[in-house]
Amino acid sequence: MAINIDQINAMEAWFSLRNDPDFISATPEERYERRLSLADDMKERGIIDSDEWRELTEEAVAAYADELG
Repeated sequence: MAINIDQINAMEAWFSLRNDPDFISATPEERYERRLSLADDMKERGIIDSDEWRELTEEAVAAYADELG
């Protein structure tokens, strides 16, 4: 089994957003855009496939909706 370090690092960056002070202090719209940008970047770099990208964008939408109440 091959370990893809780039994918691990990218996913760590995704989950570390929860502890990033700049991310936490941003507006819900800014957090949503940052999540989408990160997902797009991972897909463009070939770190994730289309299905994984879709999952991350769905997570971004759900988080945005949750933050808005």
